[in-house]
Amino acid sequence: MKITYVTHTRFPTEKAHGHQVAQVCAALGKLGHEVTLVHPTIWTGIEGDIWGYYNVVKQSFKVLRIKSFDALSAWWVPGSLAFTVSMWSYRRALRKFFKDHKADLFYCRSWEVLDPMLATGTRAILELHTLPRRGLRKFVKQCNACWKVICLTSPMRDEVLRLGVQPDKVIVESDGVDLARFSHVKRYTKEEWELPANIPIIGYVGSFVTQNNVEKGIGELVEALGVLKERGRNVFGLIVGGVDRGNRYGKKGESCGLIQLDNFQIRPQISSELMPSVLSWFDICVYPAPRSSHPYFMRDTSPLKLFEYLAAGKPIACADLPPIRDIVDETMVTFCEPGNPQSIADAIEWALSHSEEAQKKAQKGKEHVKRFDWKERMKRILEE
Repeated sequence: MKITYVTHTRFPTEKAHGHQVAQVCAALGKLGHEVTLVHPTIWTGIEGDIWGYYNVVKQSFKVLRIKSFDALSAWWVPGSLAFTVSMWSYRRALRKFFKDHKADLFYCRSWEVLDPMLATGTRAILELHTLPRRGLRKFVKQCNACWKVICLTSPMRDEVLRLGVQPDKVIVESDGVDLARFSHVKRYTKEEWELPANIPIIGYVGSFVTQNNVEKGIGELVEALGVLKERGRNVFGLIVGGVDRGNRYGKKGESCGLIQLDNFQIRPQISSELMPSVLSWFDICVYPAPRSSHPYFMRDTSPLKLFEYLAAGKPIACADLPPIRDIVDETMVTFCEPGNPQSIADAIEWALSHSEEAQKKAQKGKEHVKRFDWKERMKRILEE
């Protein structure tokens, strides 16, 4: 089958959605489909091999850039209008492109590109990662015109159905993981990062914010490390993935009584290739979250990092959020209260004090995550 994935953002990108898009396309390619990814002309500072950057099978899908106006890079377009203007230009370019480009199926993760896709009359799948705040009537109409609507979480599905999307179109499928990356881990050494050899490492890998400015709980994790130090627990915190907030959290750690390079270390984003090796250093993986009623935490999140933690077979201290219950339960992770550093510290301390039980949870999680392999996920989506 000829499948065209239409993304509405720059590609490649250092943000997590770029990794997700690449994995979906590569999985479809592994299933034997002819996959083409199209993206707008938006500047990206990433150069070189896309396949190596995302650590996917080389040329498992084609990548085409559609010529459109990059208002995001035009200094004279007001920032509040830049995305709207870029999407208007991109949709116009897509309509022209689709006159000659034929596909058996269109796939996207944004309603911003649905109009030109649906106008072709070709079957379309919309994979939802969040929901619009405006234009809900049009959104529902678009969803009902799609072949399938994929919701990442059951709370998201419930909201979509409440809005009026037809139940027979809606499927719940969480994000996924490339398990092959964890079967042959390229080993790097702790010494390369000046990490202690005989002290438990408490780790986090992932972005520090989502949707540009929504905090993801790194501050609470840093505070939890401070709590553990106060309790006399000798651990080392390794927090990886910060682009521009590392100094901020470093100062926060110092205010909590931590000393950089002695009690904790904050590192910038790492490559997909390096990820499994870094996770192998962790004694406890942490998925924190703030105390928040934001839809991202209460409805939308299906964190790639959690799947990677599970695939690495590590004990996990995990924020207890409604969407997370779609992925794991208390037999696989140790839950903690979102936004509560004391509770995060309690979960970490329990895993350290009950290593055998914590490892049993980790092993169950490692077996459970097999159903979330990207290839198996995409196979279910196409067959259901």
